Amino acid sequence: MKRNRITAALTGILLLLSAMAMAAGSVDLKMKTEKEVTTVAKDGKKTTKLISAKKFAPGDTVIYTISYSNSTNEAVTNAIINDPIPAGTSFIPDSATGEGTEITYSIDKGKSYKKATSLVYQVDAGNGKKEQRVASPEQYTNIRWTIGSLPAKGSGKVSFKVRVK
Repeated sequence: MKRNRITAALTGILLLLSAMAMAAGSVDLKMKTEKEVTTVAKDGKKTTKLISAKKFAPGDTVIYTISYSNSTNEAVTNAIINDPIPAGTSFIPDSATGEGTEITYSIDKGKSYKKATSLVYQVDAGNGKKEQRVASPEQYTNIRWTIGSLPAKGSGKVSFKVRVK
């Protein structure tokens, strides 16, 4: 049952990214979904490799890689890639990458984004006082990459990892 939910979430992400690419008109997006598989050789040596995947089980590490390219003859500035973290997974700390991008996160389903160290929320600390806490990576709901400048015909990649619950 969990596998179906994860697969449905992945389809939703891909549709969201496709819609953004069509709306932008000049930035093409492609998503690749892989999972880490560790094998143990006869000598006891462990090897981890990535395999293309569509189905996942609890404990799997899933890697999403989004390739982007500017299909025009003009530079694009401040292009944004928004990606929800799939339901039934949790973000793996420090796994988001994207050379030449600013990476920010949301804990409110994409309503607001901030750098990880600035993502705070309030809790009742007792006796009527509120306390601010920094959000943990498990609380992240979305990731946003802002690409400062993408030259004509330029391209790049962003990625992140999650663990299936």
